Amino acid sequence: MVIDEAPRPFTIMMAFRQTARLMVEELIERLMADGHDGVHPSHHALYENIDPGGTRLTELAARAGMTHQAMGELVASLERGGWVERRPDPTDGRARLVCLTQSGRHLVIRGLHHIAAIEAEWQARWSAAGHDGALRPVLERAVKDAAQTRAAAAA
Repeated sequence: MVIDEAPRPFTIMMAFRQTARLMVEELIERLMADGHDGVHPSHHALYENIDPGGTRLTELAARAGMTHQAMGELVASLERGGWVERRPDPTDGRARLVCLTQSGRHLVIRGLHHIAAIEAEWQARWSAAGHDGALRPVLERAVKDAAQTRAAAAA
């Protein structure tokens, strides 16, 4: 029996996933160096999807591409850490919003500071590797276009 010894192909999807993982790991390291013990890469799924005034659990799960149950477990973990709390939704007394606590807001502010630095460092890496422009606006436009195309196809 001959086993295919060909190397795994390097795909753009793989590159994006690996880049995102490395960026989030670096963010966690920087936040821990700031004294934010207990932060974990999985927490990023909530922080990148929560609105300033709070967000319903169902919406957080949908935005993150997670099940309601998985997001509920993540929120419970972040509640235990003191970074989020659940409050009644002022627009619907039956619903609850997941909201950042003061500690959570401080963590997000520090996180955004670190993200700006991490993105600048990666932009320098991309430039050194031969990319001659700013990548963020290109990706932002491409993601927005893809989302609009998918929404139009679903309508």
